[in-house]
Amino acid sequence: MTRHEDREPKSDAGRARMNPNPTDPFRNGIDRRRVLQSSATIGATATLSGCLSESDGQRAPTVYVFNNGDRTLSIIDATTDELIETVHIGTTASFPANQYGTGIDSASEALWLNVSGGVKALDQHTLEEIAAIETGFGPNYPNLTPDGAHLLVAAGGTTTLESDPPDPDDHVLVRIDADRESDTFGEVTGEIEVGYSGPCDMTLGPDGAYGFVADIANETLTVLRVDPFEIATRIDVGEPTGDGNVLPFMCTASFDGDRLLVENGEGELGSDPEIPREGSESIWNISDPETPVELERITRDDGLSAPPITSEVDPSTDAAFLFTPGIEAVTVIDLEEQAVDREIAIGGSAIAGAWGPARETLYVPVQTANHVAVIDPDQRAVRTTIDTGESPTGAVGGMVRPETSASQRMRSSLASLGLPVGDRESTVCPDDNCYCG
Repeated sequence: MTRHEDREPKSDAGRARMNPNPTDPFRNGIDRRRVLQSSATIGATATLSGCLSESDGQRAPTVYVFNNGDRTLSIIDATTDELIETVHIGTTASFPANQYGTGIDSASEALWLNVSGGVKALDQHTLEEIAAIETGFGPNYPNLTPDGAHLLVAAGGTTTLESDPPDPDDHVLVRIDADRESDTFGEVTGEIEVGYSGPCDMTLGPDGAYGFVADIANETLTVLRVDPFEIATRIDVGEPTGDGNVLPFMCTASFDGDRLLVENGEGELGSDPEIPREGSESIWNISDPETPVELERITRDDGLSAPPITSEVDPSTDAAFLFTPGIEAVTVIDLEEQAVDREIAIGGSAIAGAWGPARETLYVPVQTANHVAVIDPDQRAVRTTIDTGESPTGAVGGMVRPETSASQRMRSSLASLGLPVGDRESTVCPDDNCYCG
């Protein structure tokens, strides 16, 4: 990965992994059904490798699911909700850039991944690397502006940060040229050092003029102007609902730009906190982006059964879908009532999800079940599930069917057997069920 000019690696203080004790998805052995399926695929691939033709990379509604356990990518037809194929790419992402650059009308044809130590872009046609930028921190949270011109990255924040390290690093907010027609594509075009603030997530308003960052160590919400790249304001997130601190760490802006959902830790920082994190969900009014106002904070007393990790807001801003792995469900917040509506069982733990290109369906990778739960936002229920590779974690939409090769398919089959095939680049994840290598 190409390093940003003059950037030195950060010290251990302030760059704690979100998952300091990753678990191996193959620790209990290899599933016999997978062995049989993989063996059949290997045989078919070997037989046909001389005559398989590449796809033409046609545009069609697609969802890409990153399987952290075996470093494969599952490609899903977002029209029929069927798995097209799973191929080995040697890298993965827990929170790939989504929300924008994923719609039917989007011209974006890159997959931006949060790899450990920075971000990376893959061409959607070939799944080959086209850009890589190091930030100096393990955790990175990217989001693409609606026009596809910029990638904004919050780097350094995690719930396992030390609350008061002796020599903390300056965390950073980074702007990267994401325009593939630009002479400076993939280069850093702006950087803001924000001290030991713990920037944990990056989300954007629909016009791309403002970004929002949850600062877990600073107890603030930062509002960014995208161009020029500068901080517009920082808002104190208020008092905790119990012991400890609020700990805002993830955030999602609605597609209409009126609401911002913020996930809070509600407890204490650290990998082994003395005050357990109970979790809460805040609903903010961001209709005036530079003066966000918290409207409601939903807690355990309000029926929130488990700490939310991230969220997605439906395009109509009627509901928010919270990923609550502790109860193996997606928790639905009715945004008009500003209250918990229901819990949707998904068959396992999930920390993230993504809208399909038509923004009519929510796709939720379920790490512990090796499938994607397909949620109908109007019915607020699971419509179907789709099998994937090992430990699916991040997902993103797009409009390109990749031109996959026989070798990618064969490596995928071998990787699904637990064999160390090719590169196994890691990502950073907040849950023990997310295997980060």
